[in-house]
Amino acid sequence: MIKHEAPFRAAQLIFFGAAVACLAVIIFLAGSVARDLSELRSAKRDTVQWTLSQVEIEFLDFTLTLQEEIDAPTPNLTELRKDFDVFYSRLVIVSEGRLFGDARIERKFGEATDEIRAFLDRTATVMDSSDEVLLSGLEGILEETLALRPSVRGLYISGLGYFAEQADLLRNRLANTMLQLSAAAGMLLVLLAILTLYSRATNRQLRRQSHALVSANARMETILATSLDGMIVSDSDGRVIDFNAAAERTFGYKLEDIKGKLIRDLIVPEAMRDAHQKGMERMHSTGEKRLVGHGHIQINACRADGSEFPVELALESAQTLDGEIIIAFLRDISERVRTEEELREARDLALAGEKAKSDFLAVMSHEIRTPLNGLLGNLTLLGDTRLSREQSQYQDNMEISGRQLMKHVNSVLDVARFESGKMPVRMTSFHVGQLVQEVLDGQTGAAESNQTALSWQFLGTPVEWMRSDRNHIEQILLNLVGNAIKFTKGGRVEIEVEVNGEFLDFRVIDTGIGIPEADLDRIFEDFESAGPATGGTGLGLGIATRLVKLLKGEIGVESTPGEGSVFWFCVPLQIVEAPAEAELAQQKNAPTVGLRILLAEDNDMNAFVAKKMLEKEGHSVTVAEDGLQAIEAVDDAVFDVILMDINMPRMDGLTATRKMRSEIDATKTTPILAFSANVLPEDKDRFLQSGMDGFIGKPIQMDELRSALETVTVGHVRPMMKGSSAPLPNNEARDLMGDSYDAFLERFRSEADALIDWIKAGDTAPGDVEHHCHKLVSTAAMFGATDFQKALRTSENAAKRGDDDMHLDALIEVWQKTRAAL
Repeated sequence: MIKHEAPFRAAQLIFFGAAVACLAVIIFLAGSVARDLSELRSAKRDTVQWTLSQVEIEFLDFTLTLQEEIDAPTPNLTELRKDFDVFYSRLVIVSEGRLFGDARIERKFGEATDEIRAFLDRTATVMDSSDEVLLSGLEGILEETLALRPSVRGLYISGLGYFAEQADLLRNRLANTMLQLSAAAGMLLVLLAILTLYSRATNRQLRRQSHALVSANARMETILATSLDGMIVSDSDGRVIDFNAAAERTFGYKLEDIKGKLIRDLIVPEAMRDAHQKGMERMHSTGEKRLVGHGHIQINACRADGSEFPVELALESAQTLDGEIIIAFLRDISERVRTEEELREARDLALAGEKAKSDFLAVMSHEIRTPLNGLLGNLTLLGDTRLSREQSQYQDNMEISGRQLMKHVNSVLDVARFESGKMPVRMTSFHVGQLVQEVLDGQTGAAESNQTALSWQFLGTPVEWMRSDRNHIEQILLNLVGNAIKFTKGGRVEIEVEVNGEFLDFRVIDTGIGIPEADLDRIFEDFESAGPATGGTGLGLGIATRLVKLLKGEIGVESTPGEGSVFWFCVPLQIVEAPAEAELAQQKNAPTVGLRILLAEDNDMNAFVAKKMLEKEGHSVTVAEDGLQAIEAVDDAVFDVILMDINMPRMDGLTATRKMRSEIDATKTTPILAFSANVLPEDKDRFLQSGMDGFIGKPIQMDELRSALETVTVGHVRPMMKGSSAPLPNNEARDLMGDSYDAFLERFRSEADALIDWIKAGDTAPGDVEHHCHKLVSTAAMFGATDFQKALRTSENAAKRGDDDMHLDALIEVWQKTRAAL
C-alpha cells in the first residue's frame, strides 16, 4: 500500500490524544465537583457554629455567676471556679483547635481570641489562688469581664463571617468547575466532528498523492546524497540498494563493496541478528511491520571493524516500479547517549538530595513536632498543678527549652514551605506603630536578660495605617530584632521607620558586636549565623530575606565590627484609611440551669449520654426506662420538664403523655418534649394531639436543648421543632461516656450485628423492622456512623409506611462498610 497515509495517521493520533485529554479533564473536573459537593455536605460548619456559640454562652454564664457571687452574702466560689474552667476550656478549643487554625489568621478573629485568652490566663492565677485572694479580686475580675463582652461577641461574629466566606468560596469554585466541565464536553464534541471531516478530506488527498510517487522516487537520489544522516535503502529482502555518503562515514563501508549484501550481515550486531531475521520473515509472511513507519527508536548498530555503538533509527517504506523498498535513517548518537547518561546521573544525585531533604522535613514535621507538642502541652498542664518552688522552676525551664526547640523546628519547616511555593501573601490593613510596638513588647524579656534597651521612632512624616501582609512584616521584624538582641549585651536596639518614596523603610540598629565585612553576604544564607554559635538554627535571616522578596521588597545590612549593625528592609507602601469600628451586637441571654428533668428513655446508652449532658449543664435528671416508670416517677416527684421517648416497652411515650395530661394533676401543664431519633412529618400532629409541646432529636444537641429549655423558664414551650439527629462530635461523646465509651461502642456493634443477622434470616415483618431500626438510629448517630444512621432511618420510614421495599439489602451493605470503619 502506498504509504502516504502517514500524515493521516498522525492527524488521527493528534485528534485522539486531544480527545483523551478532554476526557481526562472531564474526569478530573467531575472528581473536583464530587469533592466540593462532599465538602459542602460536611458538618464542619455546624461544629464551628456550635463551638463559637458555646464560647459566648459560657462567657455569659461565667459573668452571671460572677455577678451573683459578688452580690451573695456567702459566695459560692466553687461554682464560680467551675464556670470559669468551662469558659476557659471552650476558648482553648478555639485558640488551639485545628478546626479554627485558618480562622485565627484572620485579624479580628485572632485579636479577639488573643485578648480573651490573655484575660483568662491573667484571671486563672487569681482563680487558682486561695478563697481570700479570689474574694478580694472579684470586683476587678467583674470589671475586666464586662469590658471583655465586645471581644467575645466579636469573636463569634468574625468566626461565623470567616467560615461563611469560606463556604461561599467553595460554592463559587464548584460553579466554575461545572462551567469548565461543560466547556470540556463541548470541546470533545467539536474535536470528534473535526476528526470526521478531516478523515474524509484526507482520503481524497491520499488518492491524489499516489500519482506523485514517481517524482518522489526521482528526488530520492538527491536526498540520499546530501543528507547529513546515514540513509540506507534496501529491498524487501533486506539487501542493500543504496548507501549514502553519511552512512559510509558512519559504518566504514563503501557502497560498491556492499551493494546487494544483506543488511543483517553488515550493521546488525551479532546478538540481534536472529531477531532481525525473524522480523523479516514475519513481514514477508503476514505483512506486519513493527518498526517501519513507527518513528524513531534507539538501538545498537555495528561498524565494519566490529565495534558496536548506539544509533537513532527510523524506518519507512515506499513502492517503486521494482517493488517495495525500505529506507533506514540512522544517526550516530554516541555522544548524546553519553551526555544523557551524565545528566541522568546528575539528576539522580539531585533527586536523591531532594528526597533526603523531604524525608528529613517529614521527620521534623511528624516525628519531632508531634511528641514535642505533646510534651509542651503536658508541661503546661503540669504548670497548672500544685508544685514546689523548685519544681516550678524546673517546669519553667523545660517549657522554655521546649518552645525554643519548637521555634527551631518551625524555622526549618518555613524554609520548606518557601521552596514548595506554599507561603502566600495575605494583604490586610494594619497600624504601623502598633505593629512595631507589639514586636518590641514581645522581645522585652530577651532584652532585659541581656540588659539591652529597646526603642523605636518614626523619621519624618509618620504613616499610621498601611496595607500589606502584616504577619510577614512582623516575622521579619521579629527575626531582625531577635538577632540584634542576641548579639547585643548591655547596649541598645532601636527600630527606625521612614517613608522612602513608594516604599516604607525599616531599620533595626544595634550597638552589638558587629559583623566582619567578609561575612555580610553569607549571613543571609540558610544555616548561617550572624555571630558566634548561639544554639540557633541560622535560619532567621534566610527566612527574613525570603519574606522580603515575597513582598517585592529589598533587604540588606551595614555593620562595623565592635560598634554594631544596621539591618534594613523596605516594602511597597500602600497607605489606607483607618477602618471603621464595627458596631457591637446585642448579647444573648444566658441559658437557664438547675431544672428538674424527667428523662423517659429505654435505651440505656442514649439515657446515659443525655443524662451526662444535662447534668453537665447543671440540671437534675431522673431516668425512667419506659412509660410506666415515667408515670410512677411523676407520682413521686415534681419535674420542671419531661423528655419523652416515643417507642418504649410496656407503655410508649404517647400513651404516657396522654395519661399525664388527663389523669395526673401535677403534670397537666408540665412541658413535655418528644425525644426521638426520627419522626415523619405526619407524626407531628399525632404528638401534639397526645399533649406534647415540642420535639428534640437524638442524639441530644446542647444548643437545641438549651433553646427548648429556655422557653420552659418563661412559662411556655415553642411549637414543634424538627430534630436534627446530628452525630455528636467524637471527642464530646467520648468525654461524656468516660470509661464506658468502649463498652458502649462494643455494645452498639453487637446490637447492629444482631439486627443484620435477623434481617438475613428473612423473617422481616414491617412492624418488627420499624422497631429494630428505630432502636439503633440514635445510637448510630452518637458514634458518628452517619451513613448507617441514614440507612436505618430509610428502612424504618419505609416499614412505617408499609412499603414493599424496605431497603434492607442496602442497610446490610452500609453496615458492612460502617463496621469496618468502626
